[in-house]
Amino acid sequence: MKFSAVLLYVNDNFPNISVFQRLKEVGSTYYRKGNYLYTIEQDLIDDRFCWLYFQYDNESLYTNMVIDTTDNSTKENPRPKYQVEMRSQLFACYDLERHILYISDYQKKATVTDYIADMLQVSASTKNVLRSVDDFLDVVTQLKSVSFTQRRTLFTSTEDSLFRQQANIYGLDLPERSKVKLDYGSSPIGAFKNALRGWKSKRDSGEFEDVVIVGLDDSGFENTFNFSTMISSVDIDVIKDDDYRYEPTLVKARLVYLLGGANAEN
Repeated sequence: MKFSAVLLYVNDNFPNISVFQRLKEVGSTYYRKGNYLYTIEQDLIDDRFCWLYFQYDNESLYTNMVIDTTDNSTKENPRPKYQVEMRSQLFACYDLERHILYISDYQKKATVTDYIADMLQVSASTKNVLRSVDDFLDVVTQLKSVSFTQRRTLFTSTEDSLFRQQANIYGLDLPERSKVKLDYGSSPIGAFKNALRGWKSKRDSGEFEDVVIVGLDDSGFENTFNFSTMISSVDIDVIKDDDYRYEPTLVKARLVYLLGGANAEN
């Protein structure tokens, strides 16, 4: 099963865990949108993964006659029209650490954002993951911020390293980890383009980790490029059962494990 990776925004920002805690409190087990009826199951895993499982179908779609495949005969539909058979499945998981929403059907990503928006009375949207720094620089016109993490290594502990210089400013020993955010307000991106391209080599060399660049496009909408999340999809190994359905607990366990969570199958 393939999960597409997209960026999720709630009120034009990456959602934090409180958004999903609130969604779990106020979210409905049953949800209608247009002609579709959904049932929703939610879970918060290790304070990092927010799991959503939808079962759904078009509640208006009905026929009076059905085919009995045992003898190929036509019979009256034994299901009354007011009963809905939830034949379709949709799986979604938001990684709070990577700020990525993984969804089993890319065409149904609006189902997730509609549900969040309607339950919490907020704006919710998705954007495709940008695959390279150049893609990001083609979109944004203003630089808003750059953040990165440094860890204490032989490379970062040299006298001229930014990591050591920060510690020296405060007269402290080197920490195990340092997280820095540089705020540029809304500076024109032009002067920074070459420097930002160079950050890929800094990350590849291990000098910086968790590099995240935030910029604004012509419409003032925030765009984010995260060097750690350039993948556009992930795959898990699951098969459908005799009813041609996926077992949701197995899907959840294998996806979370693949993304770096605990192995819930053991």
